[in-house]
Amino acid sequence: MPANAQRWDLVIVGAGPAGCAAAIAALRARPKARVLLLDRSPRGRDKVCGDGIAPHVVRELELLGVSAIDPSEYVGTVRLIGPGGDRAGAVTSDPGYVVPRAEFDARLLDAAIAAGAEFEVAKVARIAQAAASVTIDDRTAPIVIGADGSNSIVRRQIGEPANRGRSLAVAIRGYAPTPAGDPRELVIRWDTQRAGGLCYAWAFPTAHGTTNVGYGMSVGAPDHSRANLEHRLRVLLPEFDLDGVALTGHTLPLTVSRPRAAVGRALLVGDAASLINPFTGEGIFSAIVSGALAGRAAIEAPDAAAVAYPRALAARFGRQYRQSRALYRIIDLPVVLDTVVRGARRDRRLFDRLLEVGLGDAAFTLGDLARFGLHLRRPPRDLRP
Repeated sequence: MPANAQRWDLVIVGAGPAGCAAAIAALRARPKARVLLLDRSPRGRDKVCGDGIAPHVVRELELLGVSAIDPSEYVGTVRLIGPGGDRAGAVTSDPGYVVPRAEFDARLLDAAIAAGAEFEVAKVARIAQAAASVTIDDRTAPIVIGADGSNSIVRRQIGEPANRGRSLAVAIRGYAPTPAGDPRELVIRWDTQRAGGLCYAWAFPTAHGTTNVGYGMSVGAPDHSRANLEHRLRVLLPEFDLDGVALTGHTLPLTVSRPRAAVGRALLVGDAASLINPFTGEGIFSAIVSGALAGRAAIEAPDAAAVAYPRALAARFGRQYRQSRALYRIIDLPVVLDTVVRGARRDRRLFDRLLEVGLGDAAFTLGDLARFGLHLRRPPRDLRP
């Protein structure tokens, strides 16, 4: 430990949703704790994301005493389009929102600072663990939380490997002008070219006259080049004018392959823990939940946090993780996705269940899977270029 090391009760690397949730939860558990948030980017940094804020996220933030959305950002309809063209759309049971990540993350950081956390722009270079503490460059604390995304320095420093192949997705995203008369709805359109996990495009309208458009697929696909991602985005969303739209890329570590959630006195949350839903690419909900669980465990009993946090995470998500790992093996089959969308279109209970699994912490029951099976039929011919 450096002789002049700054001492904190908790250091969190990464000030996105997971890191801010960890800070807020820790300070709600112990308001006078010294909590430090570190991020290499200043407040309001952007991140490649669909920008969808599910009602599940809103409820988790309310439990932390945080309001980070505005009524003008409400989008109440979700439309799913399968590879064969089957459509399912409905007004969601609860409000959903679209908030650009630069704005959403800034609001959460403001809430963490208001709760008592300190924020510092810094790029972490070295993490060293001892029996009763961990040193992060020139700072020391009983626990460090890695909330620093898919390329997490904390994860690398504690020796946990990065996701590879089909357990890692890549996506591009940009903001296109919203077409005149375009319905205000969240659209997910799966690709006919099923060659690597997700393979879908999305269009999520913001409150600023633009629509967040993007495309993602597994890096296990034969061609996951940026050029191919841009091509498939244009094919699947021809109604959007993408000329001049800046498209940014990023990786998404999926839950089908996860590192240890705790190693010594380091806890991993959010993208750093590979907590991206493999079916929808949703990661904000699991970031908020995992961050809050880790923050409470770290501040309430730091010596036991390496055991308490993974147990709490498994209790919340374990069933979903096991099921998604099994079902992910068949996601490339167009007949599977068409059956799911067809079932959601015809059965509102299945539609709602699909949203619960894709956006929250639920898992399908045997009854759900049986009802989906009733809508199985021979897949249509692939007519899309």
